[in-house]
Amino acid sequence: MLERCPRCGSEWKTTIAMNKSPSEFWKECSNPACNTYLNTYVPQAHQFSFHEDPHTFTGNFGGYGSGKTLTSREEIYKHIFITPNGNTLIGANVASQYEQTIKREIEADLPEAFVKNINTQKSYVDFINGHRLMYRPYDDPNKLRSYNLTSFLIVEASEVKQQSFVQLKTRLRNMAATVPQLDENGDIIYKEAANGVKIPVVKNNWQKGIIESNPSAGWIKNDVLTVSSDIYKHGDIVDEYYVDPDQADPAISTHVTSTSANEFLPEDFIERNTKNKPMWWVNRYIYGSFLYAEGKVYPKSNACIIDDFDIPKHWKRIVAFDYGLSDDAVFIAGAVDIEKGELVIYDEARTKDNNVEMLAQLFYEFTEDIPIGGWICPPIIDPKSGPKRDYEKKSLTDHFLDYGISFIPGFINVDARIFRLNTYFESGKLKIMRKCKDLIWELDNYKFKTDESVNSGYTGKPVDKDNHGINALEWITMELPSNPADLLFGVYNKKGVNIAVNSGYTGKPVDKDNHGINALEWITMELPSNPADLLFGVYNKRGVNIADERAEEEKKTAYWALADDEERDELMSETPFDIAYNMW
Repeated sequence: MLERCPRCGSEWKTTIAMNKSPSEFWKECSNPACNTYLNTYVPQAHQFSFHEDPHTFTGNFGGYGSGKTLTSREEIYKHIFITPNGNTLIGANVASQYEQTIKREIEADLPEAFVKNINTQKSYVDFINGHRLMYRPYDDPNKLRSYNLTSFLIVEASEVKQQSFVQLKTRLRNMAATVPQLDENGDIIYKEAANGVKIPVVKNNWQKGIIESNPSAGWIKNDVLTVSSDIYKHGDIVDEYYVDPDQADPAISTHVTSTSANEFLPEDFIERNTKNKPMWWVNRYIYGSFLYAEGKVYPKSNACIIDDFDIPKHWKRIVAFDYGLSDDAVFIAGAVDIEKGELVIYDEARTKDNNVEMLAQLFYEFTEDIPIGGWICPPIIDPKSGPKRDYEKKSLTDHFLDYGISFIPGFINVDARIFRLNTYFESGKLKIMRKCKDLIWELDNYKFKTDESVNSGYTGKPVDKDNHGINALEWITMELPSNPADLLFGVYNKKGVNIAVNSGYTGKPVDKDNHGINALEWITMELPSNPADLLFGVYNKRGVNIADERAEEEKKTAYWALADDEERDELMSETPFDIAYNMW
């Protein structure tokens, strides 16, 4: 900190904040004529990185005690000071979430000398440079339509509706946070609109939207984190984040900070705040992980996401379908890597308001790359689709049969499905390709119903919403063994018919042109399942093991077909071939 005022050399004195108390960080020059103020805030490394970030929309995510609020607060100060006549909006889902945190902290820190007017009824502060700071709840997106902002801050963003964020982005258009382009003569350069109006060409733009929250599934992950052009990790962050280059937004960045990044916390802060806490809580609220969220049905689903690749032709496939009309109708396709013992979900298809004919066409298009004999089992469908659904008492599965598609019903019990799918996730036996974006989104947002009467706060039953892809995935894992490497394959065609069992044949071969086949079958029946396990004997030309102590007796019962005519009288009256013939 500067020891004395750099303008006049006078000593510093404590300044009075907006709430009439000594300011937390600000000092002022003791010389009344100097009018110099000093912010003694010194950012830590992660805070300095945030303050230098030039992106328009910036995610400020982190664990408890990581300094998120202080970082956001100082960033708002900076924007207010460099943006005369601008408009900044601070809000949260409910007013108490900002009134008892950042609003209170600002009032206890910013010098009252910077303030021109405070309107407590309408919740805004006007500063002497013409900038207005407003506070509003974000519970209703429609109430945000009239603002013309240079910056905004969303506090506890994970609890705010996605549409509020969308609306705030459209409100960030106030030109007070811009500098126009000038020509060599110092005149503003304009471009002409279609109606002839001249519009200044912008050289610099420092409009700012800050999204502050603890890590969580939902829109802060999908609309901010995973579309960020740059992601900065501070502290003990172990998560690896993937951003599709085609989806990356150059206007968005994210900072993820663990609790340990704040060097000013008490030494035992992490220890006493993690005592007896579940692992998902520690990972989310201390280590800043987006892979764990409270109440998620499948908390480890994000750890199973992999890059896309072409499925080898020899991998067997499995497909499940969850039917919907107003909701999505979803096909999910998987393939089994026997060598690794993994199920790989490699594709999905979704549609709405389609009739059975269109769904059948989509099914054939979706499965056209699966060769005959490449199916693990017939395609799976919602088990509720079997009961009659129309006045003609014809089931949905019957309708699909009209188009040559034979479905089998999926497993009904939801608890068993959840246990099986979670086992696949936790054992690492399930992988999901990144292109299955809707399925990944469903898994991120699929949570148990809340119930404050139980200790966990959840009922143990998932919310039956946005889960059509999940249902299909659950049915797929229920059809497979607990270890996919143990799979025994059938042979199915594209219509889901096992061509070795249910193909309209009796199961008995035609007894014609098969003499060589018979001989080959007898040979394999005489050998062990693994020829390497064979124990050899010593046989004569008649097939008798001459090392066997019963060889002499076997000579007396030699088969007539292998004996000379004069020996027939000494032979058995009934040979093994006679026995076999009589049995046949």
